[in-house]
Amino acid sequence: MRNPGLIGAGLLGLTLTMAGCASTPPSPYEKAAGEYEGVLPCADCSGIQVDLEMVNMDDTGGAYVLNSLYQGRSDEPMTTKGNFLVLKDAGPQQMPTIYELKGAGGNTIYYLRPLDNGDLEVLDTHMQSIQSGADMTLKRQ
Repeated sequence: MRNPGLIGAGLLGLTLTMAGCASTPPSPYEKAAGEYEGVLPCADCSGIQVDLEMVNMDDTGGAYVLNSLYQGRSDEPMTTKGNFLVLKDAGPQQMPTIYELKGAGGNTIYYLRPLDNGDLEVLDTHMQSIQSGADMTLKRQ
């Protein structure tokens, strides 16, 4: 004889187990972790070769190491280490997520907007896209 309560409990347990296996999309701070690189425009050199590594700490931000090589001016990259913050609904356009890279003294180094393809767009000091025609993207490696 079958016990309907036992069968129902078994189905409920199986359903909960399967639901726990469903993948959830990564949160904005989980997406940040990784290495990025690109060449940004420079007023007095041929470009700034940027290599950025971001490491998550918690859901509000993490740490980064930024190497910037001013092409045609120096053979040694300038290294900056600091923390980044995950800002939600930030800037005048209320962008869903922006990463704010802070220097050791607390100054803002860059505002970065994650793109759908995993790359990062460098924003201006007002957290808006830079309308220069230059490629302002750091590509995920």
